[in-house]
Amino acid sequence: MRIAQLQRPIAAAATGLSRTPQNATIRQLWDALGQLRIGASNPAVEGRRYASVKAQGAYRIKDSSTIPKKMGAKKSGDSYVIPGNIIYKQRGTKWFPGENCGMGRDHTIFAMTTGYVKYYRDPEKHPKRQYIGVVFNKTDKLPYPRHAMRKRRLNMTASKIPPPVVEPEFSPSGLPTQIVRQGFGRKPHPRDERVIRLRRDGSSYAYAEESWRLGTLIRTEKRKLGSRRRAMRSRRRKAKAIGLEMRAEREDKIARRKEALDKQRASKSRRLREYRARVAAEAAGTAQTEAPSAPTPSPPTAE
Repeated sequence: MRIAQLQRPIAAAATGLSRTPQNATIRQLWDALGQLRIGASNPAVEGRRYASVKAQGAYRIKDSSTIPKKMGAKKSGDSYVIPGNIIYKQRGTKWFPGENCGMGRDHTIFAMTTGYVKYYRDPEKHPKRQYIGVVFNKTDKLPYPRHAMRKRRLNMTASKIPPPVVEPEFSPSGLPTQIVRQGFGRKPHPRDERVIRLRRDGSSYAYAEESWRLGTLIRTEKRKLGSRRRAMRSRRRKAKAIGLEMRAEREDKIARRKEALDKQRASKSRRLREYRARVAAEAAGTAQTEAPSAPTPSPPTAE
């Protein structure tokens, strides 16, 4: 950089030397070199560089050029709006939401249904407040009469609902159209109930379970819980439910075993009573056939 800055002074000195006669003295050479002003005070030798662009201060937005907030009305009267359209943006409640309108947390009034915008006052609600509403028909006026029926759009189409077809209990071939299989145990769980229906093709006699019932048998994995504490509570609740189910199965098993034993005892006692009755009947028959003078033997006694 310094050599580039020295080009002009050296070129000027060289031209001065070339113009001098060949018999120039040492003094003239000294004066020509003095024009270079080579020294510590020469900025070309020191390598100073001055700014070529003016410095800029800190960026600051002036009060006269702030970011616009774009407040005010976004929809004029009788304008068509759909749900979610912003009607009026404000700071504070200069306008209040009326029929079919809502107000956000920044006091923005928006439409809640499809219709036409109406700006109005309602002295029965408040003597000084201004309201913005949405009506379904452009010719309607707000506010509605005091005891008039409220208008609501349900976005529904009237259609006739056909009566349900009553399915016969038996098919034309004589087979039942539906078979219900209960679960196992004394108290079967409702989810173990299986409903099997006869196929509707009319040509086969096979039973099959409906597809939506098969889908209910598939247990999908639940989403992961948000925290460790909630996951722990879920595990405890699940373990408790499994424990209660196992306890119910054990009680059911014990009850069925008890019923079987009671049934065996009742059958055994019934057979014993029948045997005794048969023996008594045989004894009575033999007694009638014997002579009346013969003594009747006494029954054996247990010692």
